[in-house]
Amino acid sequence: MVQQIYDMELVTEENIFDREAYDYFLLAPNIERRSRAAFLKLKENLNIDKTIIMDYKNFHSNISQEQEDLFYCDLGTPLSTAIREETDMAALRELTKVNIQKKDRIAFDITGFSIPNLYRIMMVLKNVIQVEHIDVFYTEPKFYIYEEGYFDAYHNKKKKERRCAPIQGYCNSGENEKEILVIFLGFDGGLAGQVYFSLAEEGQEILQTLAVNGFPSYTAKLKDVSLFNNEDFINKIGRENVRCAVANNPFDVYNLLCQILEDYRGTLLNLCTIGSKPMALGTCLFALDHLDEVKVTYPFYEKTQFDDKEEPGKIWRYGINLL
Repeated sequence: MVQQIYDMELVTEENIFDREAYDYFLLAPNIERRSRAAFLKLKENLNIDKTIIMDYKNFHSNISQEQEDLFYCDLGTPLSTAIREETDMAALRELTKVNIQKKDRIAFDITGFSIPNLYRIMMVLKNVIQVEHIDVFYTEPKFYIYEEGYFDAYHNKKKKERRCAPIQGYCNSGENEKEILVIFLGFDGGLAGQVYFSLAEEGQEILQTLAVNGFPSYTAKLKDVSLFNNEDFINKIGRENVRCAVANNPFDVYNLLCQILEDYRGTLLNLCTIGSKPMALGTCLFALDHLDEVKVTYPFYEKTQFDDKEEPGKIWRYGINLL
């Protein structure tokens, strides 16, 4: 049965939504200003009691101490809790030690997090701490950078070295099970095809591969870029196997996956999101509700590059009942 868990709001100067306070605001700031934009806007209008800063040392290894000091100063508030660990999993263990209670009012800004860490933190909030409700924030980039034209040179910040593997906690191995592979397309030209062929080389029996394109996309000029950049992959799986979901709406993604699960009942869904963070949030919510029927795969990268000139765009709030 298709479900809809829906509370989505654009945060503007005229529309600071009807909440008086947050007990915790969780974010991962970096030198990109949009990773801090939601917090800076909200702290001027709402009472934020405690701030949790996730400082992933491996993620920020290419950032100088001077740069790090700069973006912490930009927050303009003493840090309640700063979690600095050498590995993502060590940081996650430290997060479980923070005294968050299930009825606390939690804000989680996913903008500065990697997609795998988005999944891991949502798992902890829902299944370990058992938080009842959470407000998730995401700040879009104001501009997308095309260095050599719209289609041929989308500015890809992530390094090309990729290792395709399940995300811990979402790895129902599906051993000896047949799978439906669902890939949420991004602008990384050829990456969807890399995932597809990597899984095939591992000998996994994939009955069907579906591609999900973000449509409508953030801006009109982007509506076909991901399709164009993944043309070879789409020709391989067949255009009839391309679905659409709204790029900035995790609840639309959730509902689409409910329909796919119904269509392929009894088969393991292998989800891989290389599209937008809101699409990843939608797949995460769905996976958390269907852990026995889903696994999540991701093409991991070792390093990322940041753009300190990137301007923040629209800020979205997604209200989610976890329990």
